[in-house]
Amino acid sequence: MRGTKRLAAWCSNYEFEDVIAAVDDVDLVTLSPGRGFVPREWVLRRLGWHRGVRRLAAGLNPGLQAQALGKDYEVFVFVCMHPTDLIYLNSLAGWKERCRIKICYMVEFYAGWQSELEFHLRLLSDFDHVMLCFEGSVPAVQGVISKPVHHVALGADALRFTPFPDPPPRVVDFYSMGRRSHVIHRALLDRAASGKSFYVYDTIPGLLIQPQDHCQHRDLVANFAKRSRYFLAYPAKFDDDEARGQSEVGARFFEGAAAGAVMLGRAPTAASFGRAFW
Repeated sequence: MRGTKRLAAWCSNYEFEDVIAAVDDVDLVTLSPGRGFVPREWVLRRLGWHRGVRRLAAGLNPGLQAQALGKDYEVFVFVCMHPTDLIYLNSLAGWKERCRIKICYMVEFYAGWQSELEFHLRLLSDFDHVMLCFEGSVPAVQGVISKPVHHVALGADALRFTPFPDPPPRVVDFYSMGRRSHVIHRALLDRAASGKSFYVYDTIPGLLIQPQDHCQHRDLVANFAKRSRYFLAYPAKFDDDEARGQSEVGARFFEGAAAGAVMLGRAPTAASFGRAFW
């Protein structure tokens, strides 16, 4: 989906795809916007919420350029963020017929969304395996579809983030990106204002951060992280009602660990955090 979604939050998904493509025999199929993509996608996504027409909407192309797989494949992997992204596959002919094993890797789904997104989740039945980044969401999705649902944690390109073999000076005292605690942010701003530390943080709302090149963006994040003494990390959707109280391991923990920084913030309550970081 790198041809259609440029938000900074998606760049780690594309990094994941790049790593897979670098270590195996992979053809990367990029979905591309066609004529009228923005209004067509807007309309189609909203039709998907209306009972009378959502079955029809679920099979329509949301304005992407039509493509077809040119050969047979052993494995097909669709990397997406949300169940409503599945309509993008309507632009790709042959993915069901020409791929022996079909996998959906879904980055962001919370168990509390199950009832309102049950129709969209049923579209996952076209896959042989569903991989979720959030451990607590596995039972919710498994309760809707009969196909195997697995937890596959988020991560980071460790070779990009590691400061070794030639560690640079850690000239950044505190590095914070994405969601943050307003109390801690205020304290760090005061500390920076007093001249006691160098604090790097976001000043632009996340929806406005749309990098032109996801590789350059991830390189910038990694370069800050490997030069930071302290790295701020919180559970995914920290302090957001959208998570419905579900505490999961966000990507920040893997990025901070790979960079070798001391992490500050709040630990998720998910059992997967203990397995990964203790």
